[in-house]
Amino acid sequence: MPRYISHASPLEDGSGDALEGLLTDLSLTDARETGTVEKGSSAFNPFLALLSPAPVTGPIEKNTGGFNPFLPYLVASPGGPNPEQTIEKLTRDVIPQQLAELQKPRRFILNETDDLYLQGRRFQKKWGISEEGFNNWKSLLLGWVEFPAILLLNPSPWDHLPFDEMVDESPTLSWLQKTLKELQLQLEDVIILDTFPMLRDDLRDDTLSQMGPAGRDELARESFALTRASLALIQPRVLVSCQCCTRPENDRWGFLNNDELAEQLCSSVARAQSRQVRELDLSGHQMQVVQGMHPQYVIQREPAQEEVLVELFAQLFRPFGMWQSRRVAMQQTLCYAGAVLLGLVVLLQRQMKLYGQLCGQAGSGVEGPLAAEHVEELRKQLAEWEGGNKLKKKEG
Repeated sequence: MPRYISHASPLEDGSGDALEGLLTDLSLTDARETGTVEKGSSAFNPFLALLSPAPVTGPIEKNTGGFNPFLPYLVASPGGPNPEQTIEKLTRDVIPQQLAELQKPRRFILNETDDLYLQGRRFQKKWGISEEGFNNWKSLLLGWVEFPAILLLNPSPWDHLPFDEMVDESPTLSWLQKTLKELQLQLEDVIILDTFPMLRDDLRDDTLSQMGPAGRDELARESFALTRASLALIQPRVLVSCQCCTRPENDRWGFLNNDELAEQLCSSVARAQSRQVRELDLSGHQMQVVQGMHPQYVIQREPAQEEVLVELFAQLFRPFGMWQSRRVAMQQTLCYAGAVLLGLVVLLQRQMKLYGQLCGQAGSGVEGPLAAEHVEELRKQLAEWEGGNKLKKKEG
């Protein structure tokens, strides 16, 4: 069954927005910074002045809760976490440590019994979303949890088409596919989220005309709730924000008033150009939000910025592409070596069977270099080993 993937686009993939609409979707200024104020200790410690400051990094103790590769990154500035970092620091300090500890990546698949799946079904039924639109949203979430995830805006006008046709029609998906392929990755390797899943532009506009601003805002809030739940469930360590629209001053998408998460997930062209990374606390999970730009904005409005976006993707995804490529190559080598070994085992079994037959024909008058009963015992052991290995392969 083909895999269907939807994508987001502030330009609706050429759906005919007016120039004013295109420009209002973008922002060259930074969003108002928000953060979490931690409660300080009210107890006086007379020995505080004599205590040495806690080390930023140190040996991993057996009784700790596990090594946190983000620890140096989170305490980089005095007084607590620094909400502003750069891609250079992320790729120098965080990603190498993350890959060094990565043994087997976890693949996120949304199952029918998951609460998020059921929440998506309720949204689909309430707002009349097509089955294809629902499947595209679900397939869009497929990917490796440890790899950086990508945040776009809303589904493509072509999300009702089969995957290959949609990629051909969509400038955004075509760009992502080409860029990731050059970094030794595929679309299905990377988790892609829409800020407003299953909320196509025509559904937004139809709801506004039929139900007014209140109905449109309700639709947007329930759609964004799926993204909030997705982030809470998947918990990506790094998220590349490629949308600049979820801020209150945006006329087309800024209707999530006073939603702190929506604003913190919003990027800007200026922040992308300065290669900034925003630290975001999501219910205790620390997530690094890399400031990017929407691929279609770059393609259609600012071709000169494509180099900036390509370099950003290369810095973030190339290490994971190389890791994935080495893993695939090792898997292929192991499969080849295993096939050769199994072939030798089969050949050895045949030779041992032949040896036993010859010993039987020779009788007691002729002795071979090996005792026939020992050869037969070894042959049975190999048969049991081969059967167990086939069973393990089938279960795997």
